[in-house]
This record gives sequence, structure tokens and C-alpha cells, in this order.
Amino acid sequence: MSGTINLLTLAQAAIGFTQAVADTAHCKDALKAGYHAWRVENRNFDDIERRSPEWDSMMADTADEYRELQNAKSRERKAKYRLLAMAKQWEGA
Repeated sequence: MSGTINLLTLAQAAIGFTQAVADTAHCKDALKAGYHAWRVENRNFDDIERRSPEWDSMMADTADEYRELQNAKSRERKAKYRLLAMAKQWEGA
């Protein structure tokens, strides 16, 4: 019975990692959409130089999306770590 519970836990970790990867992809898309919306709103489709006033404005307007992406990446790294740790335990069992 113990093997079944461990396998179930491993499967749940794999599902959690898959969901974290999907969430990260969603957040990347949301950030790209935020950048695009800023460009449309400001009619600025040229290259934007880093640390320019336009850059700072775009970064300020998309700060929430950027923070959500960073949080999603962190959750993905943690989920990957948990999955690999469980898989290693399962392998050794």
C-alpha cells in the first residue's frame, strides 16, 4: 500500500508541475499582451531603449504582470524541485 501512496504523491507532483508550467506560460502571454497594449495606447512601435522615459513608463504600466510572471516562475521552480525530489525517492525505493 505504501508504494501506491508514494506513486500517487509522485503523480500529484507531476500534475502540479504541469500546472505550474502552464501558469508560467499564461503569465508570459499576459506580460506580452501588456507590453503590446502599452505600445498601442502610446502609439510607440519603435524599439524602446532601456532606461529611457518610454521604457520606464512601459515598465511601470506592466509592473503587475511582470510581478505575476516572476511569482509564476518561482512556483514552477519549486514544483520542479519537489517533483524531482520525489522521483529520486521513488527511484531509490
